[in-house]
Amino acid sequence: MPDLKIPGRDHGPDEIAGHDPVFGPVSAALAVLMAIFSLLAWADPATADDLAASDAAAGHQGQVTIIVLPPGTSPADLGGLEHAAIGLMNPGLGDVSAQQTWLDVSQGARAFDSAYDTPLDRVYPGGEFAQGWEKVIRRAKSSEATVIPGLLASVLASRDIDAVAVDSAGAAALTVARRDGGVARAPQACGGPESMLDSDSPGVDAAIPGCPDPVTVLSMPLDSAFDASENRKRGDLQIFIEQPPAGSGDQLSIAIAGPGMGGELQSPSTRTDGYVLSTDIAPTILAHFGIDVPKAMTGQPIGSGGKLDVEKLTDLENRYEQVGKRRGAALAIPLLLWIVLAGLVSFASRGLYARPALRLLCLSTILLPAVLLLTAALEPSLAVERAIATLLPVLVAAILMRIAPGWLSLALACGLTVIPYGIDMLAGSALTPRAVIGPNPGLGARFYGIGNELESTLMVLTSIGTGAALTWSGTGGRRAAGWFLALGAAATVVFAAGRFGADVGAAIVFPVSAVVAAAFAAGRPRLAWIGLAAAVAALLLIALADTVTGSETHFVRSIFGGTGGSVFETVGHRLDATLESFTKVSRIPVTLIALALIAAAVWKRRIVLGWFAGSPMMIPAIAAAAAGSLVGALTNDSGALFIQVGTLYLALVAGFAWTTSK
Repeated sequence: MPDLKIPGRDHGPDEIAGHDPVFGPVSAALAVLMAIFSLLAWADPATADDLAASDAAAGHQGQVTIIVLPPGTSPADLGGLEHAAIGLMNPGLGDVSAQQTWLDVSQGARAFDSAYDTPLDRVYPGGEFAQGWEKVIRRAKSSEATVIPGLLASVLASRDIDAVAVDSAGAAALTVARRDGGVARAPQACGGPESMLDSDSPGVDAAIPGCPDPVTVLSMPLDSAFDASENRKRGDLQIFIEQPPAGSGDQLSIAIAGPGMGGELQSPSTRTDGYVLSTDIAPTILAHFGIDVPKAMTGQPIGSGGKLDVEKLTDLENRYEQVGKRRGAALAIPLLLWIVLAGLVSFASRGLYARPALRLLCLSTILLPAVLLLTAALEPSLAVERAIATLLPVLVAAILMRIAPGWLSLALACGLTVIPYGIDMLAGSALTPRAVIGPNPGLGARFYGIGNELESTLMVLTSIGTGAALTWSGTGGRRAAGWFLALGAAATVVFAAGRFGADVGAAIVFPVSAVVAAAFAAGRPRLAWIGLAAAVAALLLIALADTVTGSETHFVRSIFGGTGGSVFETVGHRLDATLESFTKVSRIPVTLIALALIAAAVWKRRIVLGWFAGSPMMIPAIAAAAAGSLVGALTNDSGALFIQVGTLYLALVAGFAWTTSK
């Protein structure tokens, strides 16, 4: 039996806690940071027993056949399969090769290419062993995540369940490669055209004659797949997967025929009807045989439900492919256009219309994420989405300027953006993953809740919107502090809890910003340090709530799942990811502009603070947004993004304050 023990390696959560050097000495902040890392590394490294799953198995429940279908097979093409649930499968993180997709299936887990120290060399199943397997194993060990190629077949072998591949399977045979690279081969008659006709061939009682093994991987045309599904025996599980195109990263068509299957495929990994992950295949097979899923597998067993809607699946596939591609057109282009127009209006009018132009720019930028949530519901063409994103925020901003005086317009704009996203989280992330500013499902990392872009944006707008509303209403002191804390706590639950927003970073930045704002509002800014303790408490409470409610997330699995490394390994990996976000060539220009604006604001801080002289509750809001952005930058693998987003909004709010000053 192969050794199933996992070497101790890091598999940290999506985000980790950090520090804010604005409010105290760096050494104290680092101590808090190390404490939070320690909390996230409680679990011991996985053991051999963890990987092999429990000794109790429910016994053989019927054969499992993975049938690879020709490229270009659509969900509509799979409608003729008997007793099958149909959907789409995300093939990997980013644009991955077909070999990487099948390796991810074999290990039930995956990582970004950037997590490995080398690219995937050519690996293919040749004979009884996969060629190039030694490099695959060395590459997997270099990843900051725990990925174990061949884990599925090795766990099955430890239960005396044979997993074999037919020659026709090609690269898909890597699915049943064992941890030592061995690939068991099916009988020659398995899956061949003669075997479909020869009733005397071995394994005639199987759905596919000549294939007697418990788990078989093979390739066949679509019409033969229909025949196989018609001949499926009771208790058998058939998994039909479209052959991945080379390095495209496009979504794949998938269907599963088996006990209780029907309608659309469902997975807790995505929480999206009709959408599953490549890493869900291995847990599904193990669950079929009654074997506990190893902790090293991050996928979840696939189920089914609802009514099949092929048109909806097609729309979902098209939208997911467009979300990441449209960010520049629907997000950056309108913003740049508004900035240029505001500058031209100010210059042409010799400053006469500079104040209304700047106020309109600020409100439009705040409203843009809300409009992108609307276009996610409409799913228009690129040209229409770009037009809506450019014109609608300006129109709504102009209306707010007309009907709401002073800071009330800013408070309403923030509310019109934050509240709809909160409602969508409570409703199960129906629209946010389809929004251009939301998580990018096509990338393969996030499929529900909010991503880093929204985490940084919504934290700033919650702080600014609360401060603007309190300023307009004239509320201050302890009552204002209470409002900051209450709204910050509500936002933490909605955007951080695994059942809703499922963003671990939100459990850090929202409490920090809320406590900082409350401390300044109450006139006791030194208490802002309590924000770090609040972040620790929020992390633990969110983890406890997710565990109790069964909302398993990557964060919970990292703490209690036993896949983490040492504290120092976790710190090292996270700091490397944070540093990398600041050194990416594509982000350097924007980051430099943000840092230049910060330096200018510090240099002219007396002038800037003077703009807020008549707006006392905006100072706590600004301090909160700045603190949350800084902590997010230090604790998030997209650290530069927090600096960029925070600086953009705070600069615009400072400009808004200038328009209200005398």
